[in-house]
Amino acid sequence: MPDLVTHLSSVLLPGAALVALLPEGHRLRGTVALCALGTVLPDLTSRLPGLVLEVIAPVLFRAPAWVGTSLGVFHMPVGMLCVGIWLTALFVPEHRRRAAAALATGMTLHLALDLLQDHHGFGYVLFWPFSGHMVELGCVGSEASVPWAPLWALLTLLAWAGVLWRQGSTAR
Repeated sequence: MPDLVTHLSSVLLPGAALVALLPEGHRLRGTVALCALGTVLPDLTSRLPGLVLEVIAPVLFRAPAWVGTSLGVFHMPVGMLCVGIWLTALFVPEHRRRAAAALATGMTLHLALDLLQDHHGFGYVLFWPFSGHMVELGCVGSEASVPWAPLWALLTLLAWAGVLWRQGSTAR
Protein backbone atom coordinates (compact mmCIF):
# COMPACT_ATOMS: atom_id res chain seq x y z
CA MET A 1 0.00 0.00 0.00
CA PRO A 2 1.40 3.39 -0.79
CA ASP A 3 1.68 5.01 2.59
CA LEU A 4 -0.79 7.64 3.74
CA VAL A 5 1.70 10.41 2.95
CA THR A 6 1.84 9.33 -0.67
CA HIS A 7 -1.95 9.08 -0.88
CA LEU A 8 -2.39 12.53 0.67
CA SER A 9 0.34 14.11 -1.45
CA SER A 10 -1.23 12.73 -4.62
CA VAL A 11 -4.18 15.07 -3.97
CA LEU A 12 -2.69 17.86 -1.89
CA LEU A 13 0.17 18.75 -4.27
CA PRO A 14 -2.04 19.35 -7.31
CA GLY A 15 -4.69 20.71 -4.93
CA ALA A 16 -2.31 23.44 -3.75
CA ALA A 17 -1.77 24.51 -7.36
CA LEU A 18 -5.51 24.48 -8.00
CA VAL A 19 -6.28 26.54 -4.89
CA ALA A 20 -3.51 29.02 -5.78
CA LEU A 21 -4.94 29.49 -9.28
CA LEU A 22 -8.61 29.77 -8.34
CA PRO A 23 -10.05 33.07 -7.15
CA GLU A 24 -10.85 33.55 -3.46
CA GLY A 25 -14.19 31.99 -2.53
CA HIS A 26 -14.37 29.68 -5.57
CA ARG A 27 -16.69 26.71 -5.01
CA LEU A 28 -14.03 24.09 -5.85
CA ARG A 29 -11.57 25.30 -3.22
CA GLY A 30 -13.28 23.31 -0.42
CA THR A 31 -13.28 20.07 -2.37
CA VAL A 32 -9.51 19.56 -2.03
CA ALA A 33 -9.90 18.58 1.63
CA LEU A 34 -12.67 16.11 0.79
CA CYS A 35 -10.60 14.59 -2.02
CA ALA A 36 -7.71 14.22 0.43
CA LEU A 37 -10.02 12.55 2.94
CA GLY A 38 -11.17 10.20 0.19
CA THR A 39 -7.60 9.15 -0.55
CA VAL A 40 -6.99 7.98 3.01
CA LEU A 41 -10.45 6.63 3.89
CA PRO A 42 -9.91 3.14 2.43
CA ASP A 43 -6.84 2.59 4.61
CA LEU A 44 -8.32 4.27 7.68
CA THR A 45 -11.53 2.24 7.57
CA SER A 46 -10.04 -1.12 6.58
CA ARG A 47 -6.59 -1.26 8.16
CA LEU A 48 -6.51 1.12 11.10
CA PRO A 49 -9.21 -0.65 13.18
CA GLY A 50 -7.39 -3.97 12.72
CA LEU A 51 -4.10 -2.42 13.85
CA VAL A 52 -5.78 -0.89 16.88
CA LEU A 53 -7.31 -4.27 17.76
CA GLU A 54 -3.88 -5.91 17.52
CA VAL A 55 -2.42 -3.37 19.92
CA ILE A 56 -5.20 -3.40 22.51
CA ALA A 57 -6.09 -7.10 22.27
CA PRO A 58 -3.30 -8.33 24.55
CA VAL A 59 -4.18 -5.65 27.10
CA LEU A 60 -7.99 -5.53 27.15
CA PHE A 61 -9.56 -8.43 25.30
CA ARG A 62 -8.98 -10.91 22.52
CA ALA A 63 -11.03 -9.95 19.44
CA PRO A 64 -11.91 -12.76 17.05
CA ALA A 65 -9.60 -12.89 14.02
CA TRP A 66 -12.49 -12.38 11.62
CA VAL A 67 -13.10 -8.87 13.01
CA GLY A 68 -9.87 -7.47 11.60
CA THR A 69 -9.98 -9.38 8.33
CA SER A 70 -13.62 -8.57 7.59
CA LEU A 71 -12.82 -4.86 7.60
CA GLY A 72 -10.92 -5.40 4.33
CA VAL A 73 -14.23 -4.89 2.52
CA PHE A 74 -13.76 -1.15 3.10
CA HIS A 75 -10.66 -1.30 0.88
CA MET A 76 -12.77 -2.62 -2.01
CA PRO A 77 -14.96 -0.50 -4.30
CA VAL A 78 -18.19 -1.77 -2.72
CA GLY A 79 -16.97 -0.84 0.78
CA MET A 80 -15.65 2.51 -0.42
CA LEU A 81 -19.06 3.19 -1.94
CA CYS A 82 -20.79 2.41 1.37
CA VAL A 83 -18.44 4.66 3.36
CA GLY A 84 -18.81 7.43 0.78
CA ILE A 85 -22.61 7.25 0.88
CA TRP A 86 -22.60 7.31 4.68
CA LEU A 87 -20.27 10.32 4.85
CA THR A 88 -22.14 12.15 2.12
CA ALA A 89 -25.35 11.80 4.11
CA LEU A 90 -23.74 13.89 6.86
CA PHE A 91 -23.71 16.94 4.56
CA VAL A 92 -26.63 19.29 4.06
CA PRO A 93 -28.58 18.30 0.92
CA GLU A 94 -27.29 21.13 -1.28
CA HIS A 95 -23.66 20.08 -0.66
CA ARG A 96 -24.06 16.32 -0.95
CA ARG A 97 -23.45 16.01 -4.68
CA ARG A 98 -20.17 17.93 -4.52
CA ALA A 99 -19.09 16.05 -1.38
CA ALA A 100 -19.87 12.70 -3.02
CA ALA A 101 -17.90 13.65 -6.14
CA ALA A 102 -14.89 14.80 -4.12
CA LEU A 103 -14.86 11.71 -1.89
CA ALA A 104 -15.31 9.42 -4.91
CA THR A 105 -12.45 11.17 -6.71
CA GLY A 106 -10.16 10.68 -3.72
CA MET A 107 -11.11 7.03 -3.24
CA THR A 108 -10.68 6.34 -6.97
CA LEU A 109 -7.21 7.90 -6.85
CA HIS A 110 -6.40 5.74 -3.81
CA LEU A 111 -7.45 2.62 -5.66
CA ALA A 112 -5.54 3.63 -8.80
CA LEU A 113 -2.32 4.12 -6.80
CA ASP A 114 -2.80 0.81 -5.01
CA LEU A 115 -3.44 -1.06 -8.27
CA LEU A 116 -0.02 0.04 -9.57
CA GLN A 117 1.66 -2.11 -6.93
CA ASP A 118 3.01 -5.63 -7.08
CA HIS A 119 1.94 -7.80 -4.17
CA HIS A 120 3.39 -10.99 -5.68
CA GLY A 121 0.05 -12.34 -6.79
CA PHE A 122 -2.08 -10.95 -3.97
CA GLY A 123 -3.88 -8.00 -5.53
CA TYR A 124 -7.16 -6.26 -4.89
CA VAL A 125 -10.58 -7.86 -5.14
CA LEU A 126 -12.16 -5.13 -7.25
CA PHE A 127 -15.34 -6.91 -8.20
CA TRP A 128 -16.35 -8.41 -4.86
CA PRO A 129 -19.03 -9.72 -4.17
CA PHE A 130 -19.47 -10.70 -7.83
CA SER A 131 -15.97 -12.12 -8.28
CA GLY A 132 -13.04 -13.06 -6.07
CA HIS A 133 -10.52 -12.39 -8.86
CA MET A 134 -7.55 -10.36 -7.62
CA VAL A 135 -6.20 -7.51 -9.73
CA GLU A 136 -2.85 -5.74 -9.63
CA LEU A 137 -0.79 -4.04 -12.34
CA GLY A 138 2.59 -4.77 -10.76
CA CYS A 139 4.33 -1.56 -11.91
CA VAL A 140 6.01 -0.80 -8.55
CA GLY A 141 6.78 -2.70 -5.38
CA SER A 142 4.30 -2.43 -2.54
CA GLU A 143 6.79 -0.52 -0.40
CA ALA A 144 8.37 1.56 -3.18
CA SER A 145 6.78 4.80 -1.97
CA VAL A 146 8.11 4.58 1.58
CA PRO A 147 11.60 6.06 0.91
CA TRP A 148 9.95 8.92 -0.98
CA ALA A 149 7.44 9.78 1.77
CA PRO A 150 9.62 12.41 3.52
CA LEU A 151 10.17 14.22 0.21
CA TRP A 152 6.45 14.10 -0.67
CA ALA A 153 5.57 15.39 2.80
CA LEU A 154 8.07 18.24 2.55
CA LEU A 155 6.94 19.24 -0.95
CA THR A 156 3.30 19.14 0.14
CA LEU A 157 3.99 21.27 3.22
CA LEU A 158 5.96 23.79 1.16
CA ALA A 159 3.24 23.98 -1.49
CA TRP A 160 0.54 24.65 1.10
CA ALA A 161 2.76 27.09 3.01
CA GLY A 162 3.09 29.00 -0.27
CA VAL A 163 -0.67 28.98 -0.77
CA LEU A 164 -1.28 30.23 2.77
CA TRP A 165 1.45 32.87 2.45
CA ARG A 166 -0.04 34.07 -0.84
CA GLN A 167 -3.51 34.25 0.69
CA GLY A 168 -2.15 36.19 3.65
CA SER A 169 -0.25 38.65 1.46
CA THR A 170 -3.27 39.32 -0.78
CA ALA A 171 -5.53 39.87 2.26
CA ARG A 172 -3.49 42.88 3.39
